[in-house]
Order: sequence, then C-alpha cells, then structure tokens
Amino acid sequence: MATKQSPRTPTKPADLNAPFFDIRETAWILKCSVDTVRRAITAGLLPCSQAKKGGTIRVSQDDLQAYHEATRIVALPRRTGRRRPARAAA
Repeated sequence: MATKQSPRTPTKPADLNAPFFDIRETAWILKCSVDTVRRAITAGLLPCSQAKKGGTIRVSQDDLQAYHEATRIVALPRRTGRRRPARAAA
C-alpha cells in the first residue's frame, strides 16, 4: 500500500541536472526542510519563479548554487594553543 507523502517532505529530484527544481526538490538538495526553503524565498535570499499565481514555485539551478555558496558554513581552524593539564583524580 503506497502512502502519500506530506507536502512538507523533501523529495529527491528525478534529474539532478534539471534546470529548475520545485520547493520539495530544493529542500532535498540543500538537506533542509521545506519550511526553511520557503523562509529563504520570502526573505529574498533564494530567488524563484512562478508561472502564474498559485502555480508551482521553481528555483533555478544557478540560483540554488549561488544560495548554497553564500550560506555555506566553513569549519573553524583547529586550535593549536596550549592544552589544559588533566585534572588530578580525587
């Protein structure tokens, strides 16, 4: 028995090289929630297009790449300073 997925569940795109992705596919690619993608679109951080009012919201692959690069978190360098001495057992 097939179950219907929630509209908030990210889904894997059929083609990762497609020029446009819907919100659920975008969320899957970015490894985040659909709500996070919607918030980014509303805040103007992630450009999108919509064919008609109430139609499917699409995000281009170029805009997706730009957003990913702009929001990427870079790991901090490892600390090489002096370590604290180990505590003596009581």
